[in-house]
Amino acid sequence: MPSVAFCGLYSCRSIPAAAAAMSTLLRRILCSTPAGASLSHRLPFATSSRRTPHRFRRSHRAPSQSPSPDAVSAAIASLPSRLTPAVLASSLASTSDLRLLFPLLTHSLGRPTFRPDPGPFLVAVKRLGAAQLYDEFDRTCALFFSLLPSLPSPGPLLRAALYFYCEFRKLGKAFHVYTLMRASADPAARPAADTYHALFTALLSRGGNDSMVHYMYMDTVSALFRQMLEEGIPPDTRALNVLVRGYAQSLHLNDALRVFHQMAPVYGCEPDGLTYSYLLRGLSAQGRTNNARELFEEMRGKGMMPTEPSC
Repeated sequence: MPSVAFCGLYSCRSIPAAAAAMSTLLRRILCSTPAGASLSHRLPFATSSRRTPHRFRRSHRAPSQSPSPDAVSAAIASLPSRLTPAVLASSLASTSDLRLLFPLLTHSLGRPTFRPDPGPFLVAVKRLGAAQLYDEFDRTCALFFSLLPSLPSPGPLLRAALYFYCEFRKLGKAFHVYTLMRASADPAARPAADTYHALFTALLSRGGNDSMVHYMYMDTVSALFRQMLEEGIPPDTRALNVLVRGYAQSLHLNDALRVFHQMAPVYGCEPDGLTYSYLLRGLSAQGRTNNARELFEEMRGKGMMPTEPSC
C-alpha cells in the first residue's frame, strides 16, 4: 500500500473527501494488518497537523520553549547517584517544570546501571498529556516505543499513550499504539474495551455536524467493532452506544435501530437513557416523528427520560 501522510490530508481537499480518504486508509490497515504486525512501516506519523486540534488546544497556547541548559543541569544534578526506576518516577512526579521530564528520562537511560522500566515513562506520559504539552508528550512516547521490547508489563503505558493520542485527536498515532498493543506478547497489554471506546470516540469526533463525514468514519468504527468481537472482548452498553450515536448522527437510522434491537438479545446489554436519546434525536432530524414518539413512550415506560443529546 502506498505511503500516505495524515499530516496535511485536509490542506487541499474538502472535509468529506478528506474523511473518505482517511476512513478508507484506516479500514485497509485494519483489514490487512494481522495481530502480530506493526503499522510503523506503513505510515509516516507526523507530529504536526494543519487541522485545528480538539479541546486540548482551545486555549491556543504557544508551543512550549525548551528548558534552559542551566535548568536541565540543575535537574540532573538533583538526581541521586544510585538511581532506581522508583526513585526516578518519584522525581518526575515532583518536578514542577514539566519540560524537564524528557531530559531527565533521556539522561537516566544513559546511565549504565539504570534499567528501563515503564514506571517513570507512565508518570511522564500522564503528566505531559494532562498538561496538553503535545510535543514533549510525543517525544516521550517515541522514546518508550523504541524501548518497548525491553520494557516489562507495558500495558498501562500503552493504554495511557493511546488515550492521550485520542484526546489530542492524533488518529494515526493512536492507531499505531493500537497495533503495538495487538502485537504485544504481554496479555495484559492487549486492547481492552476502554481501548476500543477511546478509538470509537476519537473517530466520531471528526466532522462536526456533517452527517456524511460521520457515515464515512462509521466504516472504520464498524471494522474496529468487528475486531473487538474477534478478540473476544464483549461490548458493553457504552461501546454499543457509540455505534448507535454514530449511525444516528449520520442519519442512517436503520443501522442505529438494528444495533439497538441487538443490544439485549445478542450482546446482553440493556439500552440506557443515552441510547434512547441518540435515537430520538436522529429520528426527529429525519422527520420520523411516529417512530420517535413510539420510542419515547417505550423509554418512559422504563422510567427513563431524555438526556441532553436528544434535545
